[in-house]
Amino acid sequence: MTDPDHRLVERIVTVLAERTPAQGEILAASLAARWSASDRHEPAAHEWLQRWTPKPATFVTPKCTCAAGRCRICN
Repeated sequence: MTDPDHRLVERIVTVLAERTPAQGEILAASLAARWSASDRHEPAAHEWLQRWTPKPATFVTPKCTCAAGRCRICN
């Protein structure tokens, strides 16, 4: 990751850590209200979901090259 990417990830983690349970519930309710689209009940969508096979995501972590061996990447 580049330095701006690190800052973005740090900001996302900070925002998530600072979210209160009430804020999380509000966000979940808002997403659920928008998620309930009519296509969830379409026969074609149902058929596609039955055939769909999710693949696990793989991520190879980069090796740490810092002197202490405990940088942001490996910690």
